[in-house]
Amino acid sequence: MTVALQPTLAAQQRPGRRLWGVPLPVVFFFLGMILPTAISVSVGGMRLSAYRIVLLIMFVPMIWTLITGARGKLKIFDGFAIAHSVWALLALIKWGGIAQGLESGGIYVVEALGAYLIGRLFIRSYEDFRAMANAYVGTVVGMLAFTIPEALTGTHFLKDTAASLFGGAKAHFIDKRMGLERAFGSFDHPILYGVFSASAFSMAYYICAGRSLSNMRGMLKVIGVIVATFISASGGPYVVLLMQIFVAGWDRALQFIGRWRLLFTLMGLTYVGIDLFSNRTPFHVFVSYFTFSAHSAYNRINIWIYGTAEVARHPIFGIGLGDWIRAPWMSDSMDNFWLLITVRYGVPALLFLLATVFGLVIAAGLRKNLPLEWRHARHAWAFTLFGISVAAATVHLWNALFVLFMFLVGSGAWMADPSVRPKSRALRPQSKPRRAPTLF
Repeated sequence: MTVALQPTLAAQQRPGRRLWGVPLPVVFFFLGMILPTAISVSVGGMRLSAYRIVLLIMFVPMIWTLITGARGKLKIFDGFAIAHSVWALLALIKWGGIAQGLESGGIYVVEALGAYLIGRLFIRSYEDFRAMANAYVGTVVGMLAFTIPEALTGTHFLKDTAASLFGGAKAHFIDKRMGLERAFGSFDHPILYGVFSASAFSMAYYICAGRSLSNMRGMLKVIGVIVATFISASGGPYVVLLMQIFVAGWDRALQFIGRWRLLFTLMGLTYVGIDLFSNRTPFHVFVSYFTFSAHSAYNRINIWIYGTAEVARHPIFGIGLGDWIRAPWMSDSMDNFWLLITVRYGVPALLFLLATVFGLVIAAGLRKNLPLEWRHARHAWAFTLFGISVAAATVHLWNALFVLFMFLVGSGAWMADPSVRPKSRALRPQSKPRRAPTLF
């Protein structure tokens, strides 16, 4: 007699404990992510922030849940996420030896794979995603009660209060932009706060407002997200927001089936056109127009030049946490997430991560005859990842921002799973003529 490890679909989607409709593990993770880093403990020289503690506690149970298929069968995209994390671990072991590599690589695995699994395992239905999106947007809008006064007065209420109570560094001085103090919120840098806020735009527009401009309550939340992004006064968050607004506007203006193929084609032609007719590379042109100053653009171009040279020297396992070769006047900060991943862990680590993100988006986009609410959720998720992915060429995703990105990637895995279907008649699609597969 054999015992099947694969449970029924109903068991995979059982409710579990929730708060405001959000699964409790997601609640604890989000709470840990938005708490100031001053609220942390040190163990053996390693800083354990609140979200790291949550991920450490849940990591082994989540791995077991994934292997047994208790919340959906193991998919190829899960394998890509695991491969990315393991490759990064191997790269850090090669760089620092067994002991140091396991310490730094182990925490990277917990953050990268653990955050992905929080989204992958606990956001398993449209209802889960809607509740998470509403809570996320509510958090961004609610934080305005602290960050608007912060931008006007320069008093960093959340971060500095936490530092005073628990120890740690207070918000460092940053020059004003557009006459505003750059808001930190509870994060370590205005860029982190800005990207956290901007990433909620599509969820506010498609989930809270239902894509309806007449939904005043929902549109007020959309405006709140825009205000939160604005007061970060950071170029990276503005790119995240603008990219989402662009694709949402494209979706609203054009309703024919092939609109996304047309968009990808135009983007490809634009890239080729710039490469052929400009005396600068497409990357140089992009950076020049999406940064606040010529100095920032110049610095990012140099990061690209020296960083890609480092990748050419160490393509397989990267340089780990070692120092990279650069001009003497350049800082060690590498404001390009995709490039930094490649420099540190090698080209395979980048490819595995790209396969996870874009493979999931493509697989979700190819599902047909979905209810309107599900299509709204798919747009909210895919457009958010698109905005972050484009901006990641000009900013580094670190600390809370990195785990947020990996969580968001995993939170849409249910959309690519054909075994997850609408539960009620209200969410079932109306019968339509059969048509060729199309993204979104």
